[in-house]
Amino acid sequence: MKSMLTLFICLMQIAGFAIAINPNLTAEYNSGQKRVELKWQNIDTRVTGFTLQRSADNNSWKDIYTLGPDEFSRKKQEKFFDRNPEPTKNYYRLKMSTSDGLEYSASIMVIIGSTASSWIMYPVPVRDMLNLQYNGSESIKGVVSIFIQNMYGYVLTRKRCASLNRIIQVPVDNLGRGIYDVRIVINDEIVWNQRFVK
Repeated sequence: MKSMLTLFICLMQIAGFAIAINPNLTAEYNSGQKRVELKWQNIDTRVTGFTLQRSADNNSWKDIYTLGPDEFSRKKQEKFFDRNPEPTKNYYRLKMSTSDGLEYSASIMVIIGSTASSWIMYPVPVRDMLNLQYNGSESIKGVVSIFIQNMYGYVLTRKRCASLNRIIQVPVDNLGRGIYDVRIVINDEIVWNQRFVK
């Protein structure tokens, strides 16, 4: 079985396919300190450096932080505090230098202002049921998709809900103890991203 898996990976690489690098980038707006707190971790040996980028429109990107090959460790989580975010909406992504060139993570969006705290999560730590509550004043325009993934970026739970739901309950009794990320996606945009402990 192991030799078949190795053969499959080799064939994928020969055919020109590469396994995507997932640094598990998360972002959270801290309204008390008025900064966006970004975290990521990468265990992929192909990565030789990171550049964190920010955008106001998800098209034009600006480098805001760089880590060279001697400045990061695959054993620890990297952190950066963006103290100068745009006043309304910010997109973030990682540009990763690899032995094969450049690769980019998926972009994530952070909303600054009154809508930044539109979603709350309880209880933390979570036991059997994760509750997500929408407290925003504007109506949600689109289907709400919930994704729960582990530290390595594997999606373990998915749930879709109508936009009229103000409280969404996601069963997590199938998850073991550990740290997970929950993402809320509306119209193919990540509108909320948070880490929780079970």
